[in-house]
Amino acid sequence: MENISIKIPPNKIYIKSIRLFTASLASDLGFNIEKVEDLRVVVSEAINYKLSDEAITVEFLPEDESLSIKVIGKDKSLDERALKMRDLILKELADEVNISEDAIEITQKA
Repeated sequence: MENISIKIPPNKIYIKSIRLFTASLASDLGFNIEKVEDLRVVVSEAINYKLSDEAITVEFLPEDESLSIKVIGKDKSLDERALKMRDLILKELADEVNISEDAIEITQKA
């Protein structure tokens, strides 16, 4: 399956559209409703923490049995408590999470 890349301006208004796209893609890939909802939450969280003053790129990397989503952008300034909460949410709801300074990559298995 082809990879998809979407670039959004640094505005929270676009998060809803990315959430809907994520849910639709995951559903088309055969994910159950619980996994679809988990993906909607984690993509929204990842975008929120990368939403600063620069555009964000969201890459969707579908495979036969999984979907990886990479949110690329500049980190917001966050305190330690907010970072721990972000990590907790992402790691609880996704099968795999890789966090770096310029990207958050989430993988969910179907």
